[in-house]
Order: sequence, then structure tokens, then C-alpha cells
Amino acid sequence: MRPPEWLRDVGMYARFAAGLPAFYRHRTTLEKARDTIRRRLDDREGRFLRIVERGVYGVPGSPYRALLEHAGCELGDLSALVRARGLEDALRELRRAGVYVDFEEFKGRLPIVRGGREIPTGRHAFDNPFLARQYEGRTSGSTGPATRIPYDLDALVARLPSFMVGYDAHDVLDAPCGLWRFGLPSIVGIHNALRSVVMGNPIRRWFTPERADELRPAARFRLATAFVVRTSRLLGQPIPLPERVPLERADVVGRWAADTARAEGRCLVRASVSMSLRVALAARECGIDLDGVTLMGGGEPVTAAKVGAIEASGARYVPTYSFSEGGSVGMGCARPAFEGDVHFLADMLALIQHPRPVPGADREVDAFCFTSLEPTAPRILLNVEIDDYGAVERRSCGCPLEAAGYDLHLRGVRSWRKLTGEGVTLVGSDMIRVLEEVLPARFGGDPHDYQLHEREDDGGFTRLILVVDPRVALPDEEAVRRAVLETLGRSDAMGDFARGFWQAAGSLRIERRTPDWTGSGKFPTLVVRRG
Repeated sequence: MRPPEWLRDVGMYARFAAGLPAFYRHRTTLEKARDTIRRRLDDREGRFLRIVERGVYGVPGSPYRALLEHAGCELGDLSALVRARGLEDALRELRRAGVYVDFEEFKGRLPIVRGGREIPTGRHAFDNPFLARQYEGRTSGSTGPATRIPYDLDALVARLPSFMVGYDAHDVLDAPCGLWRFGLPSIVGIHNALRSVVMGNPIRRWFTPERADELRPAARFRLATAFVVRTSRLLGQPIPLPERVPLERADVVGRWAADTARAEGRCLVRASVSMSLRVALAARECGIDLDGVTLMGGGEPVTAAKVGAIEASGARYVPTYSFSEGGSVGMGCARPAFEGDVHFLADMLALIQHPRPVPGADREVDAFCFTSLEPTAPRILLNVEIDDYGAVERRSCGCPLEAAGYDLHLRGVRSWRKLTGEGVTLVGSDMIRVLEEVLPARFGGDPHDYQLHEREDDGGFTRLILVVDPRVALPDEEAVRRAVLETLGRSDAMGDFARGFWQAAGSLRIERRTPDWTGSGKFPTLVVRRG
């Protein structure tokens, strides 16, 4: 019988407090960071095989082990394949043999079925079994159950080299830094705060967009965030407590950044793409010059409209690419050829692509399949699809990230089945239930009367547009929007987080017109913007 969640949390944070002193003793130099990256890149195949030997073949209940056995691939076979063909070609061969996990399978929403055999999974089936589990975050909002992601402080240490060379490439390694990020259950703010101390440049201010009403996280998450901060302070590490700055007061963040850049020459603000855009627009409206300010973050596709609006404020924007289960994937190129041009962190992950049909459309995309190369990763990945795709190219840009060994570029990264509103992700398969079941049952019509679009508005913000056929007699449009948000709010902590954020940001809009059909007569319930 599993202990209650609160008791597990007490044990987990006790381990966190015990591990924090050793974590803060980690220090490295830029040259050591570069050496670490070079060693990792030289040993990618060996690192992969060691992870698989210990974390897959050494774990009887691993779904990957069952997939490999079904493909007739023992450890010796896999080792010989990797040594003969190279890592990426070996992963492609495994993918063709059925050794992969798609997004729904990875989330535990669908069973893994290969060749008529069902392989059991669960929400924790892919957890790294060797973590100390010193703290946890959750995946971002969807209408399905949020996934608890275990983390080790060692995982933050492992990622320090790539962050250090990335920050150095953009000349912000020692720049005064602030955050406009949520605390727990979102893990991004905590990661940035902890990492900044070990990098030798603690964040100065931590702004959080929560409000006293819909954007305020549950009490236990607020307490957990305060526990992390206060424990760090007891150890002499000055992490600031989060300060509430609601979305409509982005000028507060912009004014602090501008004042800091004016006083010290530079300033870095970590925020999502849309939050960065809010800071830039508020600064322009208030006549604040963001010259010397670098805005850095990800969370949603980077577009020309967003980058253009940010740069019009005088600020510079640096994109990043990451996902909860895999950690950091890419750091913005210092000499980009395109918006959203990032260097792939090939010492931490391996990447191949595989064609996937887009639901409801007459096209395929080359979906990303990721594999772990870092033993401290929260989840073990082996050809795992995360519903993203984009262009992958090896080219010379001449920036410091290339000199560090990161010569593979990713650009135009989009999701082909997830929707994103201001950096908060909604899993498409979950939203389909709302569109096809909840709304017709409450307001009438049939599933072909409701369709959700992801669209960038004139200001550069990514909106979710709920298209409702005019033949459906609605009491009022607000009732439909409220029904969608209430359904999100009843799901779980992160679903309620998505509801509150989209409600505050006005991300969900209603449009009365006939929904779109494809040229071949297919009805796409979700129309995801693809660049």
C-alpha cells in the first residue's frame, strides 16, 4: 500500500534539505564546463549503453525492456548495433523494429501495443529508478491527470555546463538576472533559482504572475516553494522569495530590468515567450527603454511577430527549448539564421525523426524522437515522441555554442497535436473530449459543431480560438468559454493552473462561424498552427 501523498512529500523534501548543502558546494569554471561537454560528446554511445544496461535491461518491469525483447534485441545485440552503425542509426533501426513510445503511451493514456502484444505501463513506468527523488514538479496543464516528475539536485548539476556555455555565448553569464516565472507546481522557476546560485550569479528578483484569485497555486505548493527558498537562505544562499506581479503589470518587470541594465550595463530576464512579449509591450507603452536587456525563455513556438515586437522595445530575445521529462533540449544560437534557431544539446539527448500523420489533415510531419544520454534525467527516454517536430540541420554558424561542440541546429519547432496558449500547453487528445462530448452535451449540436484553433493574433500572442457553428443556439458565448475553463479547473492542480492562466490572460476566444473541413472531407477537431 502506497503511503499518502502528503507523507511522501515530507520524506521527499527532507531528502531535498539533506542534499542541498552538497549541491551548493558544486562550482565550476567556464573552461571546465567546455571540457565536460567535449567529454560527453566523445562518449555518447558509451553513455547511452550504460543507461540502457542499468535502467532498462536491469529493470524487469521496464516497458523499454519488453519492447527490446519483443524486437529480439538483447543487450549484446544492442551494443554491437550501436558500435557498428553509430547511435542515431541504431536508434532508427530500433524505431523500425517497434522500439519507441509515442506521446499518449508515454503519458500512460494508452497501452503500448506492438505486434498484438500489450505492454503494461503506468504514470511512473518511465521514471528513472535510480533517482533520490529530492523534489518534484508537474507537467503543464491539460485536462488529463497532471504527471508528477521526480528530480534530483544532481540533474541540475549535470546541466550546468550547457547553461554556462549558452549564457556565455550571449554575454549574460555574469549579468544581473531576474525571473518572471511561477513557483511550484511548475518546476521552471525553482530550477532557474537553484541553478543561478551554483553558476555563481544568484537571481536578484523573482517575480511571479500569480494573483490572489485564479492564478494562485494551492497552499501546499506555495509552502513547498517557500521551503526551498528559506532552506537555501539558511545555508547562506540568497534566493529571493517570489513577488506577485500580475500579467497586467508587466511594466513592473520591464522597469526593474531597464533600471538594472542602465545601472550595471546588462540585465537578463528569464520568462516564457509570451511573458517576454508582455514585458516588451508594457515597456513600449510606458516609454521604458529596454536597451541592454536580454529576455530568454521558451514554452511555445517562437515566431517573427513575437521576436519583432520584443526587439522593438530595445531588448534582445534568446530562445530556449525544453520539456519537463527530458530537460533542456536547445539553447538559442548567438548568430541565428531564423527565429527560434537553437543549438541541440547533443551531450544530454539523442534525436531522430520519424514521419507521423497529422490527425485530421492530409500531411505528415517528421516527429522528434528523444533518447536520454544523462543518467540523472528524471525520466528514461528511448525513442520517445513528445509530439514536436521541426527542421534539423547541421550547419556552421560560427557562434561559441558551435565551438563548444553543439553543431546541430533545430528551428521551426512546433507541436503537431498539442495546443499552446501563452506558454501553457493543452494536450490535444484531452481537449477532444471537451469538444466532442462536454460541449455538445451541454449546449447541443454535434462534435462537428465545435473546433479549436491555435492562432497568433495581431499583437503576437498565441490565442486559442473556439469555433462554434452558428446553428448551435447558445445562451451566450461566455457560457461556452466558461464551460471549457470550468472543465479544466475540475481536472487537477495543473488543469486548474491552465484555467486560471488562460482566464487571466484572455487566451481563449469564441468565434461563431462554420468550422473548417479539409479538402478531402476530413474534420480536424484541433487546428494547430504549424508555422
